Parts: sequence; structure tokens; C-alpha cells
Amino acid sequence: QKLSIVSRMIQTHEQRGTDRDLFFVGLGGWDHHRLVKENLQIKFSALNAALATFAQELKIQERFEDVTTVVASEFARTITPNSGGGTDHAWGGHYMMFGGSVKGGQVYGTYPDNITPEGSLNIGRGRILPTTSWDCVWNSVCQWMGVDQEEELDMCLPNRANVVGVDGYTDLFSEGDLFQSPTRRLRRHG
Repeated sequence: QKLSIVSRMIQTHEQRGTDRDLFFVGLGGWDHHRLVKENLQIKFSALNAALATFAQELKIQERFEDVTTVVASEFARTITPNSGGGTDHAWGGHYMMFGGSVKGGQVYGTYPDNITPEGSLNIGRGRILPTTSWDCVWNSVCQWMGVDQEEELDMCLPNRANVVGVDGYTDLFSEGDLFQSPTRRLRRHG
């Protein structure tokens, strides 16, 4: 239902006089400290159905090429179970992007070479340090949306100058890393 409202807002962009919009939609209920497999199956099925419907609505509107959808979480889960058969809060997580301009079928970042307790990225109890910063993905999205001046990118992503992954893994992604079509240039007003 929330994504349906977003698709209707996208459809009215000309009437609203906008050439760029950012929409944030929340979906709670992911904090599975127990029964992870069962709960994730339910949540992923609902998420999949909502995203499929949203993508179809964008294609009907002929806006799919102009929209990028990023699915992310503010935290991740441990890779080891807790005593309740679930997982606990952790740090490294995953993002998913789709849209007509996104280079699909790619996996970015560096998978840990050792996820055992002795691994250099495992900080204990199955908590894995991330190798790719949140800012890496958003740097690319900002560029695709037409933010191309360094000072503007720094304003959008204040931590981007500090992005160096654990053991020096990650550089910022550029527009060309994650997108296949050219930047959607913003109209400059006044």
C-alpha cells in the first residue's frame, strides 16, 4: 500500500513541478531474535510481492527507467544463532537496488574470506564488520540523480571523505559502477 502511494506520487511529478523526488517507505517487523527461517519467509514473500507490484506500476507508467529503488536496513544480524533459534543485532548488512537504469545482476563489496571466530572481520558472537560503506552506494545514486559537484556530494554524504573499508577494501562507487544509463540531469531553477 505504501509503495502504491509512492507510484501515484511519481505519476504526478509534472503537476507538482518536480524533476526529482526522494521517497522513504518503512517496513517493520524484521527484528527476529527467534524463529528466523519462518519469519523471514513471511517477510520476504510480502516484500517481494510489494516490490513486484511497484515495478509493474512503474512500467505501466513508463517511469521504470527513471526510478531507482534501494532496499536497505539500518542494521544487520549476526551470522551465528542465539539461544532462541534467532539472531542478534550486528553491523554489516546488505542492500538491494533495482530500476531500469541499474546494472542488474551484480554483487558489490568484498565477502569475508574467513567468517569463523578467528576471521579478521568477525568481532565476536558472529558480528561481521562491513567491507562496503553505506556511503558507497549512495554516492552512486546521488551522481545518477545529477549531484555532480564534489561539495554537493559532500553535503549529501558528509562521511564520504572517510570511506575506507576495513583493511582498505572499499572505494566510493561512481554512477558508472551501478548504473548503465546516463545521469538524469536536474533542471537548475532561478
